[in-house]
Amino acid sequence: MNLKNKLKLNKAALIISWFIGFLCFILTLMISIQKTHVSTNSLFWIQGTGIVALLIGMAGALFYDQWRFRILQNQISSQSKELKRCEERYRSLVESAEDFIFTVDDSGRFRSLNSFTAAFFGGTPSQFIGQPLSNLFSKEVAEKQLGIIKHVFKVGKSVRDDFMVITGEHQVLLNANFMPHKDEKGNVRSVLCIAKDITESKKLEKQLVNTEKLASMGTLAAGVAHEINNPLGIILGFTDLLLEKCEKNSQSYEDLKTIERHSFHCKAVVENLLKFARHGEGLYEYCDINEAIRNIMDVVKHSLDMNDIELRLNLASDLPEVKGDLRQMQQVILNLINNAAAAMKNGGILWISSAFYANDEKVVVVVRDNGHGIPPEYMDKIFDPFFTTKSEGEGTGLGLSVSHGIITKYEGAISCESNTANSSNNPKGTTFIITLRVRDKG
Repeated sequence: MNLKNKLKLNKAALIISWFIGFLCFILTLMISIQKTHVSTNSLFWIQGTGIVALLIGMAGALFYDQWRFRILQNQISSQSKELKRCEERYRSLVESAEDFIFTVDDSGRFRSLNSFTAAFFGGTPSQFIGQPLSNLFSKEVAEKQLGIIKHVFKVGKSVRDDFMVITGEHQVLLNANFMPHKDEKGNVRSVLCIAKDITESKKLEKQLVNTEKLASMGTLAAGVAHEINNPLGIILGFTDLLLEKCEKNSQSYEDLKTIERHSFHCKAVVENLLKFARHGEGLYEYCDINEAIRNIMDVVKHSLDMNDIELRLNLASDLPEVKGDLRQMQQVILNLINNAAAAMKNGGILWISSAFYANDEKVVVVVRDNGHGIPPEYMDKIFDPFFTTKSEGEGTGLGLSVSHGIITKYEGAISCESNTANSSNNPKGTTFIITLRVRDKG
């Protein structure tokens, strides 16, 4: 018999006992009012039965209430234990998650946060409870988040947003979902934020887009370069013939030299286009990257001195050979040095370093300057073909595109970090980081 049927049966028994007691009371009352002649013994039994029935009913009622109270108490205890287990499971999931999870009130103060979030900012959850968002996030990010939080409190709907978190040297791009946490009446009591690190996925997405752009531009560049190369060769050939027939001090000679100079400039552009299209004709071999750097230093050292640029080399000894053609690696280093020099018109410092990271089996080359830096709005375009911030005639916009193509061809990677004079808390300048594969052991 289930609990529901037991309760019904006990309730029916109580009603019957109360009914018998009440019936005996009514009979006794009628006998007294009508003065009916009933033997004392019979009256005693009627009254006794009524009293016993009433006592049984009262005792049954007390027993029923106590029994029902114990059942309800057991149910509450069981539900409380289950609720506690669910809460512990939920807390364990939140604490073990490697995502940023926290709740805030309508003023943007933390009400709770998981250990991962607290550890990222160098503390424990209890240290951050009650603190405003601005204590953990930058002013710009905190103000934006507070605006989103107030909007969620107002409309009661979730909002998604991406924002950057910076702590020390770490920069993490997060995709956050701000969700309303409502009470039983439907009022928003707090806002729950769950944010995932999407830094690497965004980098891969940009690399994929850049690779597709470079591939399509390479096909176009090859066609354009070949179409221009033939007539350009004819122009240079006839210019050379005419120069031989003109007097060196004549105006015609000067005009022809101007044609020749600009034709050679066009030829250089065409050669860069071809290099970009096929990323050079280098072999899939291995080379000493330090040798490539030193070879280029011999070429540019005088030019750097003339432009008041101090060179600081820090090349690791005994580097393993890296995958790449020596001549093409020299071209990459030269392109980066030329860009650095162009950013330091009034002089500056150029740092070049190399290092081997045994755990990753990679060699890393860093080229850094303290020039004017690259504005943030240009950072996504620097590896695009023909993109340049230099004045007309100073650059073709292919140097970094060619460098990117060479490095990726040899299964390496090249990235850039830059700060302008307007950047806060960071010295101005640009850093290029090249990661190269080393020769496999054996």
